[in-house]
Amino acid sequence: MRVINALDNVISCFPHGKFDLSAWEEYIAAYSPHLGQKCRQNAIQPTGKYDFEKDILPVLNGMAASKEQLLELNHSFAAAASKLDENSSKLFPQEPEVNIILYLGLCNAAGWATTLDNKDAILLGAEKIIELGWQEEKTMEALIFHELGHIWHKLYGNLEPAARSPGEHSLVQLYQEGVAMRCQQILCQDDGMYHQNKDGWLDWCMENTEELKQEYFRRVANNESTQDFFGDWCSYQGHSDVGYYLGCQFIKYLEKEYTLVQIANLNISELGRAFTSFKENRVAIGFTESGKKSFCL
Repeated sequence: MRVINALDNVISCFPHGKFDLSAWEEYIAAYSPHLGQKCRQNAIQPTGKYDFEKDILPVLNGMAASKEQLLELNHSFAAAASKLDENSSKLFPQEPEVNIILYLGLCNAAGWATTLDNKDAILLGAEKIIELGWQEEKTMEALIFHELGHIWHKLYGNLEPAARSPGEHSLVQLYQEGVAMRCQQILCQDDGMYHQNKDGWLDWCMENTEELKQEYFRRVANNESTQDFFGDWCSYQGHSDVGYYLGCQFIKYLEKEYTLVQIANLNISELGRAFTSFKENRVAIGFTESGKKSFCL
């Protein structure tokens, strides 16, 4: 694994204290000849999901004023990187060849497992991490491990089961994020670790597990959009990213019968049958002796 902190020169993107796209293009080209175009195509309309002036620019200019958060992020990234070799061995038989880059993006994602310059890469967008308040060390560690989970799925399983309908695409997304979240928990050695857990997020998800299962299944069956289950810019009943929780519960349910490697290699038909079984098994929420919530399937 190669770890790159591309924030050292980030001040060059803010001449006169404001973000400048041309200056950013020079900054990003120093790290990869293809990363700038990749970010633009992913984020900026018409190919991307955001309007630059309305959605992206305010976040970038806001980050420029977040000096304390940037310092914390730099520290957290270094601390998390120092644990990578030891922790990754809990999941990877051998160290993966992957570049892990902390950089200033265009609101692409806080974490993005992808390929860059013909190599597997994990891109960590500082502007999104700070916007979401994820710069604390434990959260940064979990975010990196989540993206490593996608890399693990790609290397040792079937990351892209062939989907034939919008509903099956939604099922694949739930599966992908569930596997990555489960990998994150294994690497963190914490079965309750969700880096999205702020302001009662996990409590709400646990209390509404049955509704989440039934609603997601209904949408898959009817080929309806499940976008509001994923992404900080979307929400289901006022809660973002609930698909990550639901996906992880799906994978934990499957672990009762399969190894994680077997789960990572399921095809679309097997996933459909497994999700139907998951939907039909109710989740009972209880409490441990310490008072913490627990649940069983």
